[in-house]
This record gives sequence, structure tokens and C-alpha cells, in this order.
Amino acid sequence: MILIINFNVKILVVRILFVAPHPDDECDNAGGTLAKLAKSHDIYIVYLTDGSAGSPNPEERGEKLAEIRRREAVEGLKVLGIKKDNAFFLNYPDTKLRFYIWEASVKVAEIIKEIKPNIIIYPSLLDGHNDHWSGGYITRIAIRKVGIAVNELSYLNWLPIPSKSVFDVIKYLLIPFHRKIKVDVREYKRIKLEAMKKHESQFKYLDANYIKKFFDSDYETFYVEGIVNEMLVA
Repeated sequence: MILIINFNVKILVVRILFVAPHPDDECDNAGGTLAKLAKSHDIYIVYLTDGSAGSPNPEERGEKLAEIRRREAVEGLKVLGIKKDNAFFLNYPDTKLRFYIWEASVKVAEIIKEIKPNIIIYPSLLDGHNDHWSGGYITRIAIRKVGIAVNELSYLNWLPIPSKSVFDVIKYLLIPFHRKIKVDVREYKRIKLEAMKKHESQFKYLDANYIKKFFDSDYETFYVEGIVNEMLVA
């Protein structure tokens, strides 16, 4: 079932928390949606890792790259219309997030308590990337720790590769059964791309297929993990 999300609801303030495993995940997965929402709602971003391993060239990786990516993230948020003070950088080691799931869930729970979001968007547990599915578990655990009823949506950046393991086979087979929400971002595609371009250390390595998949599409797709306020979908 595919729904079209509707944020033009008569709620005084809608606060959206977006959980990104790496700086730039907010752009390719939800840049158009976040730019649209930022016009009238409060957006908060949690970056789980420092992005220090985000280069195919080993000599570029490390603390210096982490610093670069943090600056790029702030510049990208500016393009999307999100305040830099609404960004939380947890700085866990890039590619090793799965070793910090419990610790990170405590920190994310504290953030949830602080901002009291109406909607939380986080990486799908079906994602094929270690940091992404770990980010999904971290957020799920954090929500349960806080004990709040909140609208939960997930996004799928990297498809699981069935040939890797039996777990990836199961993940791949489960994807079609997930209820989807699609957000029309045609008016925000240019802004989304401009925000991504602020992540220069990453954008220079994106191939044509990746750009087409995430930046040419008229819609951004999210998966329904839990809806407690039906006013948010139409």
C-alpha cells in the first residue's frame, strides 16, 4: 500500500527528528522532504557517526575527514533551511556503529526526551549497510527507553545483497511487504541537490546511477514503522 504523506495538518508545532548514520544521509534519503518540512516545522538531525571512513581513498580517511564532514553537514543543513543548533553530532566511529548500539541508544533517548518529536525518521533495519541497520536498532531501542508513542518512519539507503548472508536474503524478501509512504519532492529537487553538493568530500565520488536514484526521482520513499497520528497521512 502506498500513501502520500501530508504535513499540512492543524497541529501547532510538528517536530521531526531525522536520524542519519553519516553526515549526508539526510540529503540523499530525505533532502526534499526535510526542505519541505523546514518551511513550517521544526527539524532536528542526529548524526550517529563521524564519517571518518567516508572515502574510497585510505589516505583521506581519519580525523581530518571527520572535521570536514561536520562542516559540510552544517552547510548542507543551511541549504535545507535547518538550523545548525538543531544538529546533534554523536561522533561514533564510522563503519563501527554496531559496536555502540546500547551506548548510542542512551544518547538518542536523551535527545528524544529533550525535543519531544512528533515524528522520528530513522534507517531501516532491512538496510544492507552495517551503520544503517545499526542506526535503526539504536533509534528503536531509544524510543522504547523513553516510552513515548511517536510516528515512526524508516528509509532504505542500501539494499541488502542476498548473496552475502541468509540474513540479507530474509531482509531482501521482507522489503516488498513493508507499507510505503511517498513524499512528492518535485519542487525541492534542486534544493536537495544543492544541499548534497555542500558535502563535497562525498559528492565527488557519487556515480551517475546513485545520483539518478536519489536526486532525479520525484518522490522520496519512507516505510511505515508505526503511525499514532493518522492526521499525518492522507
